[in-house]
Parts: sequence; C-alpha cells; structure tokens
Amino acid sequence: RELQVLVGHAVLVQAVERATAAQILTWRKTGKDYGACVFAMGSNDPAGAALATKLTKIRTSLCFRRVIWLLPYARPQAYTVSSVAARFGDETVDLNRFETRDRIHPRNYSQVASVLLR
Repeated sequence: RELQVLVGHAVLVQAVERATAAQILTWRKTGKDYGACVFAMGSNDPAGAALATKLTKIRTSLCFRRVIWLLPYARPQAYTVSSVAARFGDETVDLNRFETRDRIHPRNYSQVASVLLR
C-alpha cells in the first residue's frame, strides 16, 4: 500500500503473511509482463541450497525487466537471497537498514518504499 501511494498508480500486490518459498511456487502466475517487481521472501524458510533453488524457480518463472529483492533481517536467509539476486544481476535492498520490532518486518514501510523509488 505504501508503494502504491508513493508511486501514484496501480501496484499489484501478491502477498500472504508467513508464506514460504514453497507456497509461493504454487501461486497462480498472472501471465503479465511487469516493468518492475519487488520480491520480499526468504524470511520464513531455512537458509541454504533448498531455499536458493526455490527462489531461482520463482525468479525464472516470471518476466520482469527490473527485480529488487528485499534481503531479510536474518543474515543466513539474506545471504541466500542475495546469492540468487546476484545470479540474475538483480538489485537488493537490505532490510537491516530499517528499524524493526520483530527482526522480520520493518517498523516503517514508507521508508522502504522511498528507497525502492530511487
């Protein structure tokens, strides 16, 4: 919602709290080609090769010209997500830059949205 307000036009949000990469793989694809996508996943999965494989499948199943991955607060998961992003030449934004109460979600999503719009 924050990003939609700042951009000023429609933003498709496909999200479920506590979704794992395996669950996201089962979601129906929109079939649309978007100019940009922000991926925020990995926090709810154990870090490692299995997560990297699932994230790679998700990334290759969608067509986007620009992908920005939000790196989870948990460093092992952040390293896994970052390695997948690097493989595709995608951008990353490290959530560790933002204050949090629970080490999972940013306290202020407006700050994250502002960084994404730069």
